[in-house]
Amino acid sequence: MPPKTYTAPKELVYAGIDAAEPVPCTAEGTADGCTLVIRVGEALHCIHPDYLVEMQTKRRQAAPAPRRKVAPKPAAAPEMDCVAIDFETATREMDSACSLGVAVVRGLEVVDTWYHLIQPPENRYEEGNVHVHGITPAQTADQPTLDELWPELRRFFDGTLVLAHNARFDVGVLRKSLSQSDKIPNFRYADTIQMVKNVVPGRHGLDACCDYFGISLAHHHNALDDAVACAEIAIRCAKLAGCASVRDCLRQRRLNTTDFHRKPSTYQRYAAKAVRLSDVTATVEQFDLTHPLYQKTVVFTGDLAIDRAEAVQRAVNKGAVVKSGVSAKTDVLVVGRQGQSAAAPESTKERKARELTEAGKANIRVMDEAEFMALVGE
Repeated sequence: MPPKTYTAPKELVYAGIDAAEPVPCTAEGTADGCTLVIRVGEALHCIHPDYLVEMQTKRRQAAPAPRRKVAPKPAAAPEMDCVAIDFETATREMDSACSLGVAVVRGLEVVDTWYHLIQPPENRYEEGNVHVHGITPAQTADQPTLDELWPELRRFFDGTLVLAHNARFDVGVLRKSLSQSDKIPNFRYADTIQMVKNVVPGRHGLDACCDYFGISLAHHHNALDDAVACAEIAIRCAKLAGCASVRDCLRQRRLNTTDFHRKPSTYQRYAAKAVRLSDVTATVEQFDLTHPLYQKTVVFTGDLAIDRAEAVQRAVNKGAVVKSGVSAKTDVLVVGRQGQSAAAPESTKERKARELTEAGKANIRVMDEAEFMALVGE
């Protein structure tokens, strides 16, 4: 009987945008429990396991035609039609980025991903933020700041179309968390919330859109998973419109993209100025009787990215009744950003809404500004 032969395991290859052709890589571990860390040469990359598996599958298929060697590409590689991004923050302040996920889109496919933890200023966190995304000070204590990561990140923003779900927030975090934001190259960005309007019924939050399209979102508020989900939502919208790319879809539907350097501030916080609610009346001829806010009592708290009077007007135009204080009759509480310390993560109105709901005296739906804007329209 001839001796058994030993077959060495097939090596892993990386075929992302950083490689002109598939190159060997090794698995080094995991990050956040849901992304894989691989080593490509001397560099470490974070990649979704599904995309690494897909790279191996494509490699085992028929060998592609030889590729012509070209000089290294500039930062914004032509292979990128657009990128989708998602930031998580350590506190309620815009300058506290603690993780970033990037999904690179070419045609109608996510072709590569990038993920990294980020050390926020003084590595300070607020309990409410940790509860949302699960990132702790211990996890980012030895991580680079956004300034230190920027030389590697710049290629994703240099002349590229950037997508985000509630883009004002993510672009605002980029602007505020980078100390020299004036050195960010110009790019245009689009909001996928705008893309799903008249496509996805009801709520337009990221999780609701994923449910509608059947997109897997196993770890909501993991920056990489959220960035990939944002990209997939844009891709589904493009396919439904019969377009060959996300850019074509935006042009066909005449959806605006915003120039990063054109406005002094993309996400400006407005103080919660006093509004005489009795002076605000509907400016529409008739209401949509099926709208989620129709005949609902709505209360606002905190600072919003739009003027408080405009927010009240939009709610009233949907048939809502806006009140100044929370009571057992309140149906919806819209929560903006709070100017409070970490020791008091809830506003007085939030606390009262929670207490009334827990006591069974009310059933108050609490939503953030992004969800509210998705309901009332940009």
